[in-house]
Amino acid sequence: MSEHPEGRRTSIWYMAELRLIPLCTTAGEIKKPNVVGKGAGLVQENYPVLASVDGERLSGKMQGECYYDWMSGPGGIGTVRVVANIQTDDGASINVRYEARADISNGMDGVVAYSAPVFTTSHSGYLWLNLIQTVGRVTIQGDHIYWDWYQVAEAG
Repeated sequence: MSEHPEGRRTSIWYMAELRLIPLCTTAGEIKKPNVVGKGAGLVQENYPVLASVDGERLSGKMQGECYYDWMSGPGGIGTVRVVANIQTDDGASINVRYEARADISNGMDGVVAYSAPVFTTSHSGYLWLNLIQTVGRVTIQGDHIYWDWYQVAEAG
C-alpha cells in the first residue's frame, strides 16, 4: 500500500475520476494524398485536411495538412499527425495539432483510433482552448473521416 498525497490509501496511486465534455464533431472527405514514399520502414502520405467543425462551443471550418505514416512490415500500425487551422463561424483563428494511432492491418475502412488534440489561439473568445486537454475518437468510413472531440475534466 502506498500513501496518496491527499491521504487516501491505495494499492496504487489514486487515479482521479475524469469526465468527457463534448466539444465538437469534425467531418471531412479523404482526398488523394501526396505520396512521399518509403523510408526507414515507413510509407508516408500527406493528405490535405478540409473538414467541417460542428459543436456548441466550437464550430467552423478546418484546413491544414495531415501526415500519415504506416508500418510497411508486420503489425499494421497506422499513425496520423495533423496540423490544421480552424476558422470559426465568428471569425476566430485557432490552430490545432494532434496525433493518433490505429490498427490498420485489415485496411482503413471502419478503423477507429484515438487522439489528443491541443489548441492554440490568441482570440479573446477562445482563450479557454489554450488551457484544456482534449481527446478524440475517429472513425473512417470509405472516403470520409469523422472525429468526435471531448474536453477532459475532473468528475464532480
